Amino acid sequence: MKRLSEIASKLLQARAFGAVAAMVILTATFQAMSGNFLTSSELAGIAQVAAPLGIMGVGVAFLMISGEFDLSVGSMYVFIPILMGLLLTKLSWGVWLAFLAALAVAAIIGLANGLITTHFGIPSFIATLGTYFILTGVTFMVTGGYSIDYFHPNTLFTLLGSTIGTEGLTVPFLWMLAIGGIFWFLLNHTRYGNWTFAVGGRTGVSRALGVPVRRVKTINFCLCAILAGFAGCTTFANLSSAQPSEGSSDTLLAIVAAVLGGTSLFGVEGSIAGTVFGALVLGALETGLVLVGAPGTLYQAMIGGILIVAVIMSIRFVSVGSLLGRFGASR
Repeated sequence: MKRLSEIASKLLQARAFGAVAAMVILTATFQAMSGNFLTSSELAGIAQVAAPLGIMGVGVAFLMISGEFDLSVGSMYVFIPILMGLLLTKLSWGVWLAFLAALAVAAIIGLANGLITTHFGIPSFIATLGTYFILTGVTFMVTGGYSIDYFHPNTLFTLLGSTIGTEGLTVPFLWMLAIGGIFWFLLNHTRYGNWTFAVGGRTGVSRALGVPVRRVKTINFCLCAILAGFAGCTTFANLSSAQPSEGSSDTLLAIVAAVLGGTSLFGVEGSIAGTVFGALVLGALETGLVLVGAPGTLYQAMIGGILIVAVIMSIRFVSVGSLLGRFGASR
C-alpha cells in the first residue's frame, strides 16, 4: 500500500501529467466519435501539426522556466524562413549558407531581446511584443504578402522536412523529439539547467550564489529565437514554400503547449517532456476536430477550454500527489 501511494504521488506530481491525461482523454473521445482516430494516417497528421509547435514550445518553456517570455516566436517562425527564401531566390545563395545565415539572424534577434530585457530593465513581455510587430511588418514589407517558393530538391530540405514512408509522417516530428530530448537533458542533468531553474526564482539569491543571471537569460532568449526560426525552416523545407501569413497565432500556441506541459507562468517550474506532450495535445485536437467534421472556428475555443481545465487539473493533481506522498510516508 505504501509503495502504491508513493508511485501514485510521483505520477500525480509530475509536471507532464496534465498533458498526458489530456492526450488520453482526447484520444479516447475522438476514437469513440469517429472510429478511426488511431489510424496511421491520422497519427501522422497529429505529428505534422505538433512538430513546429513542439520545437518552438521547447524554447518557450526553457525561457519561461528562467522567468521570461518571448512573444515574438510566431513572427520569428515566419520571418526566418522568409529570409532564407529571399537569400535563395533573390541572391542565389547556397541552401546551407542561407540556412545558417538565417539562423544567425534569429540568434542576433534573440540576443537583442535578451539585452533589452536584462540590461535596460524592460519587461520581456514588452520587449518581445515590440519585436513581434517589427518582424511582422518587415515580413510583409519585403514579400508584399506573397509566398516565397523554392522547388529545387536538395539535401538540406530532405533533412529538414521530407516525408517518411507512405503515411505522411514527416522529419520535423523527429526533429521535435530530438530537440526535446536534448533540452530535457540540458535542463535536468547539467549545471546550466540548474542555473536556468535558479534565475527563474529569486535573482538576488541566484547572483549571491554566483549564477550569471543576465548571461543565462540572454542565452535562453537566443535559444528560444533559434528554435522558432528552425521550426519555420522545417516547415519551409516540408512545403517548399514560406508563407508570410503563417504563424500569426503560433506565439500563443507555443506558450499553450508549454503551459499544458506543466511549465509555470511564474518561472522556476517546467517540463520539456510535458511541452512535447502539450504540442501533441494541440495536434490531436486540431486533427480530431477535422476528422469529426467540427467547424474550424471551434479549434481556438477548445484550446482555451483545454488550457484552463489542464492547468486546474495539474494544480489539483499536484495537491493530491503531495497528500498521497505524506500518507505513504506516515505508514
